[in-house]
Order: sequence, then structure tokens, then C-alpha cells
Amino acid sequence: MIIFVLTTPQIIIMGKNTNFSGQPIFSQLLFFVSRSRISKIARQHDAERYVKKFNTYHHVVVMLFSVIEGYHSLREVVLGLLSNAHKLSHLGLFYLVRRSTLSRRSSAVFEAIYMDVYLKYSSTLADSRLNKRDMKRLYAMDSTTITLFKSILKGCGRNPKEGKKKGGIKAHTIINLNDNIPCFVRYTEAVRHDHMLLREIHLPKGSIIVFDRGYVDYAQYPMTASFMLPV
Repeated sequence: MIIFVLTTPQIIIMGKNTNFSGQPIFSQLLFFVSRSRISKIARQHDAERYVKKFNTYHHVVVMLFSVIEGYHSLREVVLGLLSNAHKLSHLGLFYLVRRSTLSRRSSAVFEAIYMDVYLKYSSTLADSRLNKRDMKRLYAMDSTTITLFKSILKGCGRNPKEGKKKGGIKAHTIINLNDNIPCFVRYTEAVRHDHMLLREIHLPKGSIIVFDRGYVDYAQYPMTASFMLPV
């Protein structure tokens, strides 16, 4: 493990606020998402082009719903919306969205929405266990490979010399351990080596980042930090 010092999903516990009394958990989550901010971000990314009914806010609602329900495909999302249509009408979803519509909007707009919400509430997400000064500037970086239809696409493409294939995408994530939620997420092809993402890291001065040996690249360290401590 390497600790690197740069030179340059947290649960929100509700108090006794009665504003949330009797409301579903899903509605409480949406309380923290501003429709006006989403509309502004959508205009910046031209995400409402050719849209008639299914705007970006509704798309965010559907994505949150699919995450809470644990769906893994567009077909599951559509079927889940259909079976729960009577529960979602109060959220403004009065029709069944098609799979083609769900896959049409660019992921960049959702990245911007996530960062907007994160920056707004990051100062109030601190875990009470992380009360030391050094822990407040501690970040952890790692990656995970997401296999895409391995059973279907395992025969596609040429066999490499070593006889192995690595199909799918890789998610590279940095978690601010003071918040316990991701502050950096990048998706690449599964064959992309972890250390290639070091050049995209831009953390505040004095930050400490912890990662495994998959990110060892001594040539890049001088460009990113002035102090490195192997652990």
C-alpha cells in the first residue's frame, strides 16, 4: 500500500424535523435534489434536445429508483416502473418510458448533477468517527472491473497471445474518507491499467491519497506530489 501526499453511498441521519414525517424514503432523498439546478445543468449539456416528456429530472428519478430496487438492466428498469406505476405517479411519472429513451441521454449530464449535489452537501456529510485533522484530508483510490455480458460476448474478438480476454469496463473511484462517498469516478475499458488514471487526479493541496500497488508509477509521482510514504 502507498500513502501519497499531494502538494497542491454516506447515510444522512435525519433529526426530529417534522418536514419528513410520513414521507417515503424515496421522497426524502429527492428533497436534496434541486429541480431548478437539474434544469440548469441540463441546458448547459443540451440534454433536453428532442425531449417531449421525459426530461432530465424524471431521468434522475428513474435512475435513483433503479438503484434502490437493485435493477441491472434497462429491461428490468422498465418492467419495474410498470409494476410500481401506482407508487410513482406522485413523483411526476405518469407514463411508461421506453428503453431507447432511457439510453439516449449523455452520461456527462448525470456526472455534473452528481458533483453539484456532492459539492452542495459535502460539508455536512462528515462521519463522526473521522475527527482527526489528518483523516479530514484522506482519500482512498481503487478500481473494479464490471463484466459486460460475459456469457454472450466471450467469443467475440481475437484471442490474445496469452489466451485470456478481459471484456467489460473498469470503474476508477476516489472516496473522500471524511465523507465516505465518491468524489471522483471514471469509466474506462477494462484493459486500462490503474496507474494511467493518476494524471487525472486533482485534489486539494495537502491531501493524502491511499492506493494499492496497481497505481505504482514512480515516473508520475514527482508531477503529482512532493512526498510519498510506502506502507
